[in-house]
Amino acid sequence: MKLLFLACFVAAVAALPDNVSPNRLLFDLTNFVDHFPLKTDYVPCTDENFQYCQHQFNEALGYYGTWLDVALFTRAINLYYKQDVRGVIQLCNARTQLKHCFGTEYASCTSRNQFVRKGASIANAYQVSGIFNSLDFQCTGAAIQVTENWPCIYTVWHSDSYENARNACLSTFHSQPFNDQNAVCTAGETLAACLALQFSVYRPPCNNRDLIWFECERTVNFFQFDGNCPNIKCQLPKPSYAEHSGKGELYAAGRAMIHSKRSHRAKN
Repeated sequence: MKLLFLACFVAAVAALPDNVSPNRLLFDLTNFVDHFPLKTDYVPCTDENFQYCQHQFNEALGYYGTWLDVALFTRAINLYYKQDVRGVIQLCNARTQLKHCFGTEYASCTSRNQFVRKGASIANAYQVSGIFNSLDFQCTGAAIQVTENWPCIYTVWHSDSYENARNACLSTFHSQPFNDQNAVCTAGETLAACLALQFSVYRPPCNNRDLIWFECERTVNFFQFDGNCPNIKCQLPKPSYAEHSGKGELYAAGRAMIHSKRSHRAKN
């Protein structure tokens, strides 16, 4: 019976369209990751701990594959990005438990280098590590923006105007000459501003500064894996929610985490 359930789950998830979630990978960096050096100085990830914590995380989400099956894992994660914010909260709870499970090994066990060591291609390792980078941002530094504004985030991401603008932003991004890492980072900063603009021009209340900041920062975050692109950032005003809600301290801590070099993922 369990094998039958597993087969049905795999078939159902595999049948989902790639754009089932607005959180689908905004852009494919797999053609450019060769410009980013692979860090090799990470603290080792204990195999037993990795297997155990991976199982606990997967069980919490009802996923029965492995993290290295990138397409299946991504689609399983995307099932939780629903119109109701409770799906995102459940996903963040699972991420919190995973971090507690890994303890001091969380950064190294979810790093690109770790997935390469376990047999993934550099491109696939980037994508898997990117999933956890994205969760780290959405569930910590941007937790306020996500939980308080999820209906707007979901609405904008699913709008025709966002989809059309996204395609235009990506077209400009891919037209750049990616000669080295700095060129990719600079293009990434421009892409982040382009996507954030789509929230700025959307109708109220979804055009607030919190969400403009969120969209820009989450895009920048995709480029800052393994300590890369540490100097790119969003040139946007501070979110009004952080200014007036009394939660500015949490917001400041989130920005410090986002803009710090990603080497911290290997150390704590």
